[in-house]
Amino acid sequence: MTDPKLTVVENLSGKDRLLRSAMKLFGESGFDGVSVRDIAADADVSVGLIKHHYGSKEGLRQAVDEYFIHKFESFYGDDEQHVEDLPGSEALSTVDNWVASVADEWPVFSRYFRRALLEETSWGAALFRRYFELVRGSIDRMDAQGRIRPEVDRLWLPFLFIFLETGTVLMDPYIEKVLGRSGYDPDLWRRRYRAYSDMIARGIMVPPEEKKDP
Repeated sequence: MTDPKLTVVENLSGKDRLLRSAMKLFGESGFDGVSVRDIAADADVSVGLIKHHYGSKEGLRQAVDEYFIHKFESFYGDDEQHVEDLPGSEALSTVDNWVASVADEWPVFSRYFRRALLEETSWGAALFRRYFELVRGSIDRMDAQGRIRPEVDRLWLPFLFIFLETGTVLMDPYIEKVLGRSGYDPDLWRRRYRAYSDMIARGIMVPPEEKKDP
C-alpha cells in the first residue's frame, strides 16, 4: 500500500503546506510523535512559520481539526439548505459530488481521524464531539420533519449513524485486504452510502405512505 498524500498543489502557500503536512504526520505518528521540526521539514518551510501562522503545535492541530470538520459541514449543508431537505435523487447527487470533492484528500483525512479516535486523548475526544454534534443536528432536522418513527431511540440514533461511517474509517486497512482496494474508492464509497442509507430508511424512517401531514 502506497503512503497516502494530500493532493499536491504547486502554488500552495507555506501556511497551507503546514496544515496539510501536519494532518499527514499527525495521522501517521500521532500528535505527540511529531515535532514542529518534522512538520516544518515536510512542508519545506521554516519552524518559525508555525509560530507565525498558528502560534504553536497545538494551534496548528486545532487548525487541522477546523479544516477536517469544515469538510463534513460542507456535506451537511449550510443554514439555507441541508442535505436532509433534498429529494432522494438530489441528496444522492449531493453525496456523489461531495465524495468526488474529497476523494483525493481522503486517504490522509481518514488516517488522521482514525489516529485521533484510537489514541483516546483530549484531541480525539474533541474531534469526536464536534463530529457527533454535526450528525445529531442532521438527525434533529429529520426528526423535526416527522421522518423518524416515534419509537426509535433518539439517544443512540446519532451513535448508530456514526458507527456506520467510522466503522469504515477504523476498518479500512482490513477492508482493503478483503476487497483488494479501499472502501473509500469513490465507487465503493457511493455504493456503501446507498447501502446503509437504504438500511436506515427502511429500518428507522417513516415510510412515505405512512407519514401524516402535520
